[in-house]
Amino acid sequence: MAILLILSLFTARIVFNTLGEINYGIYNLVGGIIIFFSFLNSGLSNATRRYVTAEIETGTDETQRSTFNLCVLSHIFISIVIFILAETIGVWFVNTQLNIPEGREFAANIVYQLSVITAIVNIMQTPFQAVIIAHERMNIYAYFTIFDVIFKLIIIVLIQYINFDKLIVYALLIFIIGIFNVSIYRIYCYRNFKMCKWMFVKNKSQLKDIFSFTGWSLFGQAAVVATNQGVSVLINIFTSVVVNAAMGVANTIVNVVNGFITNFQTAFNPAITKSYVAKDNNYLKDLLIKTSKLSSFLLLIFAIPIIFESKNLLHIWLGDYPQYSSEFCNLSLGYIYLEAISAPLWMLIYSNKNIKRYQIIISSVYFLNIILSWILLFLKYPPYNIMIVRCFVNIILVIIRLIYCKKLLPTFKIALWTKEVILKSMIIALASSVLPFVIKNVLSIPPFISIITTTILSLIVSIPLIYTIGLTLQERQSTINILKKKLHI
Repeated sequence: MAILLILSLFTARIVFNTLGEINYGIYNLVGGIIIFFSFLNSGLSNATRRYVTAEIETGTDETQRSTFNLCVLSHIFISIVIFILAETIGVWFVNTQLNIPEGREFAANIVYQLSVITAIVNIMQTPFQAVIIAHERMNIYAYFTIFDVIFKLIIIVLIQYINFDKLIVYALLIFIIGIFNVSIYRIYCYRNFKMCKWMFVKNKSQLKDIFSFTGWSLFGQAAVVATNQGVSVLINIFTSVVVNAAMGVANTIVNVVNGFITNFQTAFNPAITKSYVAKDNNYLKDLLIKTSKLSSFLLLIFAIPIIFESKNLLHIWLGDYPQYSSEFCNLSLGYIYLEAISAPLWMLIYSNKNIKRYQIIISSVYFLNIILSWILLFLKYPPYNIMIVRCFVNIILVIIRLIYCKKLLPTFKIALWTKEVILKSMIIALASSVLPFVIKNVLSIPPFISIITTTILSLIVSIPLIYTIGLTLQERQSTINILKKKLHI
């Protein structure tokens, strides 16, 4: 994750400077359209991870192999559906509804077509990635992710020396990397997991079960994608592609931080599903609180310095950055915090096959993002206010997920979760913000020195507080034992 942080920020700076503000905005906007259609795959991906993980816990070699191959067939079907939608509705939308700068229409269409193919390739990779995570081979997952970032860094360096449309070249090389990623995932899975061997399956009841889970999962995924991509389209319609670039820049920083959280939580996802299937309720209850709490602490370590130093970071990182980038970045961190603490909750909910009612409620609430964002943009409020809407909606979602977790796990205590996760993280966040606030409002120091000073001061306060206040006595003792083992003390 440390390697990803450094490489991702370095790569993003080169991408922005190489492509330029307009091309960077086009790439984020047009490439995002296909992500909108990919919500079909997102729903199926949740089903794949759930069924593969549960089958590893309770099934035999034959049933595991059968389940995996049914998931592959399901992804082939979804790929065909997405391809048809992308080449009909998607092409029409890109060419008639988006605000593409004059003279860049051809490049935008090339980027779109390459994004379509890349999306199809990534969809076919999902079952293999799910198998690696379900087997908890997190080191392999980490290696493949690092390779991906390194290859992207290499192509960014290369396009600076290519005298052709850099936007098209960048999209083409990203597509090639996607093909390579699929290849290495498949080779590893075929060689290491028996369940990945091909077999013809006629289990219609299980296939129907998977698609039923997928169908209801699509409600939530459609709402998530509508929030992320639909709002980007609204910004483009009401403002310009430059604001899309600002949102893209902010998302780059936020996604790097969020990558730490999601990678951390990915390691817990199989454990949550397996413990739910095995009915190990005491372990599951403890795991939910610990995962949410540690996710919040991990996010605070990065979020506090970024919030106080976002403008200086953007200036040093990019030089001249798009207007509203800082506001988008800071408000997005609040949204990511709420996502991080509630992720273990929806992992538990997805461990249960019956998600119909949950998805109907969640989807209805999610679509408030589109409605309220449209109202704010129509009333000509600054575009970064859409992130305030997201935070508001996410607070509602956290409450709903807590109620559902209580229903699935009666011994789960909402009050204890609130105390351990929300209350402790608020205390740590407020205490860790005092010195950075003084630095920003009292002293006048150069940007780079300000970033270093703010980061060090926030860490000096936050890390001891996380250890003493955030962790229980048992967790502190476990931490010491782990450190002793790693350091061979």
